[in-house]
Amino acid sequence: MRIAFLPDIHGNLPALEAVLQDLKTQTPDRVYFVGDQVNRCPWSREVMDLVLDSGWPAIRGNHEVVLARFNQAPAEKMSELMQRYPALAWTWQQLRPEHRRALEEWPDELPLHLPGRPWIRIVHGIPGNPFIGIYPEATDEEIERDLAPVDEPVVVCGHTHRPLVRQSGRWFICNGGSIGLPYNGDPRAQYLLLDAIREEPGWQATLRQVDYDRSGMRQAFEQSGMMAAAGKMAELFLRTVLTGEPWASDFGHWLRNRSDRSWDTYDQAIEQYLEKHGPGRWSFFSVQP
Repeated sequence: MRIAFLPDIHGNLPALEAVLQDLKTQTPDRVYFVGDQVNRCPWSREVMDLVLDSGWPAIRGNHEVVLARFNQAPAEKMSELMQRYPALAWTWQQLRPEHRRALEEWPDELPLHLPGRPWIRIVHGIPGNPFIGIYPEATDEEIERDLAPVDEPVVVCGHTHRPLVRQSGRWFICNGGSIGLPYNGDPRAQYLLLDAIREEPGWQATLRQVDYDRSGMRQAFEQSGMMAAAGKMAELFLRTVLTGEPWASDFGHWLRNRSDRSWDTYDQAIEQYLEKHGPGRWSFFSVQP
């Protein structure tokens, strides 16, 4: 038994296509999408087409949860949402009705109860919260707190965009990283394979990295209209695609931790962020963000 888990595509069609080609050589028995299939790259519509056409099970990530709120927003609120969240709004506008339905219908997590194999729980972040992830530096005590409701001995997760294979307490935890936007300094598309074995913990994890052509990325961001719609935020997304570094999420961390707000637009805030932060100077690790 071999199972493939495809995490955090984020609308990056070339990266997903490269992984689908790699799956032909890896021949998994089952394939699962681990959430955040969409948003932050220009091809969310095309990625959703592939995901739905594949017939493979998918769960929601935090980006699907947030985008589903656009479906439910009353008409009088849509203009405000479009102005406040231009990148998300642009992505939502690209999606077809069947894509938008999937954002609401996909489950938030999936149990895999396989006869004769250690059972698996698929979550995007942690149980009950796709906005919080299990990071490589998490302590066993933190993991015990976050996974307390999980009975399955194997947990497959995503969200952090950082690969992880670790035994912690009673759980074997695996994160394939990210197909579309890795955060570990390696811009290749990354995903997870689990192979059933006799020895404990009953599954052998393989972290796969698949290279693909990124030379046309800037042109795609510009010609799709995403760059014009999302401004400097889209530029941060593009930097992550090209470098494998956490530009946009680090900016989000910086923004949430600012007590003084001396800007009127996201573009102005990003200019301030870039004055102090970047590789080796990430806000994630700063005492004063």
